[in-house]
This record gives sequence, structure tokens and C-alpha cells, in this order.
Amino acid sequence: MNTISTPKRICIDDVPNEILADIFRWVSISSANSLSTQNGLYASEVLSQVCSLWRKLAHGSPKLWTELILKVNVDTNSLNRRESLTHWFSRSRAVDIVLTLDPFRVGMQLQSVISTVCDHSNLWRRFRLSLPWAGIMSFFLIGTLCTPQLEELVVECVHSNSPAGLYPRHLAVKEGSERTVITDCGRLRKVCVALLPSFPLELLCNLLPWSGLTEVIIQKPGAHPTLIHHVFMHCKSLVRLKIWTAYWRLLDISMEPSDELRLEHLESFEVEADLRALVHILRSVQLPALKSLTLSGIANHDEELYPVQPSLAVALMELGDHAHFDLVELKICGLLDFCKTSGLQLEDLLRFLASHRGLTSLALKCRRREDAHGLLNSLSTGFLDEGNERLAMLPKLTTIDVDGDWKE
Repeated sequence: MNTISTPKRICIDDVPNEILADIFRWVSISSANSLSTQNGLYASEVLSQVCSLWRKLAHGSPKLWTELILKVNVDTNSLNRRESLTHWFSRSRAVDIVLTLDPFRVGMQLQSVISTVCDHSNLWRRFRLSLPWAGIMSFFLIGTLCTPQLEELVVECVHSNSPAGLYPRHLAVKEGSERTVITDCGRLRKVCVALLPSFPLELLCNLLPWSGLTEVIIQKPGAHPTLIHHVFMHCKSLVRLKIWTAYWRLLDISMEPSDELRLEHLESFEVEADLRALVHILRSVQLPALKSLTLSGIANHDEELYPVQPSLAVALMELGDHAHFDLVELKICGLLDFCKTSGLQLEDLLRFLASHRGLTSLALKCRRREDAHGLLNSLSTGFLDEGNERLAMLPKLTTIDVDGDWKE
């Protein structure tokens, strides 16, 4: 490779990628009308010129091509969007794509833009699709996508103010529709989905080869329990798993204890769920390599109306009994605030902590000051061994957080 020696070229190479990427983003999202009025050029012509200059720069700085982020916002004014995108992709090698859509300005351009972006799926490195429910199905009915460079996939709904009760119980798929299937995705390791619990499970289960994933995130508005079961059954290479679910009672589906629900390599597990969902998950899975456990969303003020059997205390102990993991980090929010309804007492929690003496970080958000003081006092006092010698409960603990919105 030739060494760049001219001061001018060195200066160009020192330009931050963010600035150069903003040029592309500006051209990509500008409408043809506004550009032609101001400069006498159409968006595609300006984009072509910028791409030409970019290509020259890329000979000296390959990162200019490998760290691009294409942000496309679909709206009704996108007259030349398809042509501009085609020009952009024709000059790219690998890209991060963020495709968003204003839920109040869907227009007729959505299908055209999605088709154009999917036509160049071979260039995807990280792909993030953010659409309202009216448009999310368009992506799942595209057909086969070849994605040899894809490393990360995010599919999420645009946040709306609609209450969960107004969501459809089932989103139907027309017979004969061509389902989206992602193939040739040997690099894909991370998937994040934020869809309705009523989203057709067959579209997700057949979307990609789940077995090679190392990270799965299921975000709000929630997940159907069957999808969670699918993840535990098929994502055996997972290292990190994050689940949000609040629809267990609504859908009346539970997971039974099973030796098949075992993730050998999972090190980080985050669950945001009410007590019933949490108990079912914890007592059903086996996580022998677990190092970090985060439980939140426990504090359901209506939980006393729905008795949880077995109790959370039992579920926690069962998790430790059948998994035999060695936790390093534990975070539980709201656990002590609902001791009466959860069936969990401070002694139960201390017994669970004592079985994980390798903990270095502990966070237990307490809303009541007395709960925090009682926990800290118990941890500092330690316990007596068989020889009546007092030992530290968590000898390796370096960080502890019991802060909360304390109420007198």
C-alpha cells in the first residue's frame, strides 16, 4: 500500500467519520424538491457526486466504507427515495442501517423503501427496523434474504400510547404469503425483538437460524411465553439473554420444569417480569454458567389478587439447586417491598445469598429504609459456621447498592 505523504491527504484522513457520515445522512434523507430548489440538483445527482468523492477518499481510508450508518426516515415527501437508496447501496460495501418510520405519516413509500433496502441485504452489517404495527408486517413478508455480513438484527415497534388492552390478541398472516427467511447469516450473533405478544410466532421462529445466536433481547411491549420457550429450546449458544414479559396471566400459558430448558453457556440473564412470570421462568430453567442475574419489574401492586405458587423464595432456591451456578453479580429491584405477597422473607434472601459467596456486586433496591438497614446489618454480621466461628457472608463483595425512594 502506498504511503500517504501529502499534508492535504493527511488532513482528509483525520476528518472524523461522524462528520463524513453526516454528509451521507443529509443527502439520503433530503427530498428531491428541496435540493432542486436550493441547488438546482436532484437528490440522486448530489448523492452520486458525494459518493464519487467518498470513493476516492476510501482508497486511503477503508474505514470510511466499513463504518457507514444509513439512516432512512420514510415519509410522504420521499419522492426519489428508491433511486437515492439504489445509488447509495451501489457504492457501499458493508453498512449499518437504521430504518425508521413516523407512525402518523406512513404513506405509500414504505413498501418501496423496504423492498429496496432488502434487495441489498448482502451489504447489511447491523440492521435496525423501527416501524409501527401497521408496517412491521411488510418486513416479515419479503421472502428470502441473503445476509453474509449481518452481525446484529433489531426489529421493534414504534412506541405508541395505545394501552395493552387495545392490542390485537392475534395478528393474522394471509395464506400463501411469502415469509421472510434470513439465510447465509453465519456472522449473526445478536437479535433484539420488541413486538406484540400476539405477533405470529411462526414468522419469528422461522425467520433465522436461532441456534448460532449468542445474545437475544426481548424488549417491551412484551413476549409471548411460547417465544421465550422457543429461545430456551433452540438458542443453546446464548451468552446473554434479556427478557421483558407482562402477559403471562393474560395468555394463561406457563412453562413446566424441564431438563430441556438448559443453557450451558449463558452468563448474563436479565428478566423484567411480574411475580408469576418470574417464578415460572426461574423454576423451569437450568443455567450452570450463570454469572450475572438481574430481576426487575417484580413490584406489581395488584399481585395480592393473584397468589403465586410456588413462592418466589422457592423459585430462587430451586434455581440454585438445579443449576449449581456461581453468581458474581446479582441485582434484584423491588423484591423486599412485597414480602407478604411474594412469600419471601429476609431470611430466605439471606439463605440464597449465603449460597453464592463469590458475589462481588449486589444491588437490592429497597423502598423502605428499615429493609435496607436490616439487610446491611445481616450482611455485615455474617453467620456462624459449624465450629461456632463467625464468617463473612459475602467475603468477595466489593459493591453493594440498597438505595431506593425511601419512605418513612
